[in-house]
Amino acid sequence: MYELAGNLHMHTPYSDGEKWHKEIADAAIAAGLDFIVVTDHNLWVDGVEGYYENEKGRVLLLVGEEVHDTRRDPQCNHFLIYGAEAELCRHAPNPQELIDAVRQIGACGFLAHPHERSLDLLNEPELGWHNWEVEGFTGLEIWNYMSSFKSAVARRHDRLMIKNKLLAKLSALPLVLHPEKYIVGPEAETLAKWDELLAQGKRIAAVGNSDAHGTPMSLGPITRFVFPYEFLFRAVNTHVLIRQPLNGDLAHDKALILGAIGQGNSWVAYDMAAPTKGFRFSGHGVGKGIMGDAIKMDVGATLQAIAPTRCHMRLIHRGQAVAEAHDTTLTHIPVDDGPYRVECHIPYLGQKRGWIYSNPIYLY
Repeated sequence: MYELAGNLHMHTPYSDGEKWHKEIADAAIAAGLDFIVVTDHNLWVDGVEGYYENEKGRVLLLVGEEVHDTRRDPQCNHFLIYGAEAELCRHAPNPQELIDAVRQIGACGFLAHPHERSLDLLNEPELGWHNWEVEGFTGLEIWNYMSSFKSAVARRHDRLMIKNKLLAKLSALPLVLHPEKYIVGPEAETLAKWDELLAQGKRIAAVGNSDAHGTPMSLGPITRFVFPYEFLFRAVNTHVLIRQPLNGDLAHDKALILGAIGQGNSWVAYDMAAPTKGFRFSGHGVGKGIMGDAIKMDVGATLQAIAPTRCHMRLIHRGQAVAEAHDTTLTHIPVDDGPYRVECHIPYLGQKRGWIYSNPIYLY
């Protein structure tokens, strides 16, 4: 297997981002990523995909789209689309129609930042997913760094119960200057929804992203680029496993990466806390497989997770932890079929943080 690290959610000035494709690619190279997917709002940009290089290395830049209904208030139900090769925002008013259109052309789609808090302090409404009756989507963006920031600021504001707007902004300053101290993991509601959908027998893949815009934030006379692209590309990413090496051909390499993303041969990584390179979660039954695969159980079926450093590992089955270890390895012999996924937590900056969230292995 060949491991690649990437980020699948970011914006350029074509929508509401600050940097163009070459500048974003340079930031991704500096952060050590292998691929990125640019997802401007309601816009699919043709002609910019390919390998971008500089003296430090190269990165594969792909293009997707983040679709939402601009006429809706608030403008919730953001949907990330990969591999469509076409603009699909005309379907935005009807989420199920949009999902069906994505499936019909063989692309994959993820519900973006499905749970987050509104942040009135910065005039940021809640933009989670509201229409949960939809069917057929590929998966969930279980961790979005910018949504985590919004929610962290909102929770701090609620806890301090500050009514004065200036004081409220000042109370947010520590999070603006050092967000890494306050972001601890995905939203609990999102993880619970993921487990709920998996328990229903659905195959739901997960991704984790930056949602990078590079937008400066101001507080009085102070203006600072708090979330530059490179910073975010060192935080929450998606690592994929592919069965063939990249060969430099755009069509070949794009198919491998998007295929792994859609299948769920991947994990969500908080690379800022510690490198997650080398993590593996595999299953052995009648045959063997990795995250995203389905394996037929037998009497000696075994699940094993290996982390690159010691951590608190938990094996989750239908929302419940069925095994755990404080080590680099967790091995479990399952007695029930269904989806199994791994969570790893690690101490970082004096607090326990979410670190790795694997996609499930499906036993049947």
